[in-house]
Amino acid sequence: MPLPAYALIIVSLGLLLGLALLLPGLEPVRRAFLTPAPDPALAPGECVIADLRPDARVLILLGALLIAGTIGAALTEEILLGAPRDIALLTLLPFSTALAIHLACQTRCHWRLTDRRVITALGASLPLGEIGRITVGPMLVRLDGHGTQSLRLTGLADAHGAAQLIRDSLPAHAMTTPARALRQ
Repeated sequence: MPLPAYALIIVSLGLLLGLALLLPGLEPVRRAFLTPAPDPALAPGECVIADLRPDARVLILLGALLIAGTIGAALTEEILLGAPRDIALLTLLPFSTALAIHLACQTRCHWRLTDRRVITALGASLPLGEIGRITVGPMLVRLDGHGTQSLRLTGLADAHGAAQLIRDSLPAHAMTTPARALRQ
């Protein structure tokens, strides 16, 4: 039995991508992606309270939801628009691939919570005194600074516990509304 057209296209694209990644000129790119990011240096006297990392099981669950959503959208497209199944899946493939790559990148993300700041895996930091809002969602924590800086960590099994740990680490004056603002 011959393979469907979309399966041949997916396999062909995978082989082309694999061959492209094996080219000698792309060695610096391969090294850059395979080299782990260095841990940012701590200031003198700064101590680490916790390392917050995404849970692999949560990211696998999100990946399964991604696959289910892609199949559901393809079936909806097939029923509502009358598109052939091959075409319906192919039109959703770039979006699903981008989301899968995003989830794969989330496995390398983590936060280091110190007594002074939150440091990301890439070295960006947000001082604890500048945290204006902590938003907790399903499997994610987002920290908003007073300016435009915002940090987001996805894939946490205990997002509420992580947010509470950060709240407990904040200085007493952070995230409080001044008494004048309450009276107005």
